[in-house]
Amino acid sequence: MGSILRAWTAMAEKQPLLTIAVTNGTLGGIGDLLAQTIECHNSKKRFTWNPQRTLRFVAWGAICAPIFHKWYQLLNRKFPLPATQKQVINKGFVAAVTQRVAADQCVYAPIGIAGFYVAMNFMEGRNWESAKARLREYYWPTLAANYAVWPTVQAINFGFVPPLYRVPFSSIVSIFWNSFISWANAQSSSAVDVPMETAHTHVEPHRHETIDVKA
Repeated sequence: MGSILRAWTAMAEKQPLLTIAVTNGTLGGIGDLLAQTIECHNSKKRFTWNPQRTLRFVAWGAICAPIFHKWYQLLNRKFPLPATQKQVINKGFVAAVTQRVAADQCVYAPIGIAGFYVAMNFMEGRNWESAKARLREYYWPTLAANYAVWPTVQAINFGFVPPLYRVPFSSIVSIFWNSFISWANAQSSSAVDVPMETAHTHVEPHRHETIDVKA
């Protein structure tokens, strides 16, 4: 595992956008494959893989790379963490992390979730009326579920994960996020039918930031 991480780090340092886009797309595909497996288990049906759906998630994860590269760079500039040699959790650290999370959840989450559903709709070959129907049905339940999970995840990510590894961290969490939604939906017949696909795929290859962990 250590050798794999070292090899990945070396590639990310040389080609950050390409490496993280491929990584993010791959993890998005894995998340969808797991979600499809859980869906079949919950419905008591024999597993039948939908490769087109998985490829859509691979594409979504990879395409998001340059967009969120710029987004995280903006967060780094607007809300810099205190520059200290030692890791110290102080008021400046807490304020910066809180501001990053607030901006991420108030700006990215609403737009990202809407963009996700619209993009998936058109990648499936559907029209705008279908996109609007999908948004009406799934947007608010997905956003509410997002706010129950991702503020805490992003606080950890922005405060304690080195910049180079934030993309794999959030993408791995996204795999479990998909599984959680599937599990929660199966627990109650009255649960909101939120689809396994999620929009929360962050891509942030920017790593040149002053020490990002203050403890």
